[in-house]
Amino acid sequence: MTAEIRRKTALAFGRLPPKLRVAATLAVVEELPQKQVAEALGISVATVKVRVFRALRLLRKDLERQGIRP
Repeated sequence: MTAEIRRKTALAFGRLPPKLRVAATLAVVEELPQKQVAEALGISVATVKVRVFRALRLLRKDLERQGIRP
């Protein structure tokens, strides 16, 4: 991954709604198990799954608009 793609990805991550960003950071970046993310955030595992799915979908759309194919 080039420095430019890393920069654009970090900026796209920063544009996510806070609830989605936190769940995605813990589950995807920190690679915590979904159960642990749920416990840390005080939400259900199902909610973690939904938030991470939505976060990744928004990230893909944002990066595609910038000409990056994830």
